[in-house]
Amino acid sequence: MRTRSGALRPLSSGPMAEQTVESSAPPADAPVVLRGRTGPIDPEKAEELFHDGVALFNGRRYWHAHEAWETLWRAAPDEERDFYQGLILVAAGLLHLQRRNMRGARNKLSEGVAKLERFEPAHRGIFISELIGKGERILEDLNQGRLPYLIPPVIRFTEAPQPVRDFGL
Repeated sequence: MRTRSGALRPLSSGPMAEQTVESSAPPADAPVVLRGRTGPIDPEKAEELFHDGVALFNGRRYWHAHEAWETLWRAAPDEERDFYQGLILVAAGLLHLQRRNMRGARNKLSEGVAKLERFEPAHRGIFISELIGKGERILEDLNQGRLPYLIPPVIRFTEAPQPVRDFGL
């Protein structure tokens, strides 16, 4: 239980009195987060998270795509942060659209498209211009008060991604 100041107070009586409240502090081995940032991620893990995010996005699992990319955004150098944030915002906009929150969809999609524009025509092996074009078509319908006829946008790679596998050969 907490006091008015927000401090934890001990349970005073009853069978629960001897229990302690666990700290909400992160584990000692958790990455240090400074202003929404973490330290660098292993390049293979980063590539895996990026591709997982694309697959989740293409499967219309926008929340999960956002989660994969957010890990990358937190670890990204300054010049890449807008790229990941743009992808995250586009995914968030499409999630709002799935939930029929047109205002949220319009806001997040427009922010995401704006963040991605400087990475056209392609970046990190994906067609950014194509994603922006699809986002703009959805925004056009939303801005005119129409529910978009939606064939969900798909992120396409400029080349077929090469699987990262070590077969021990």
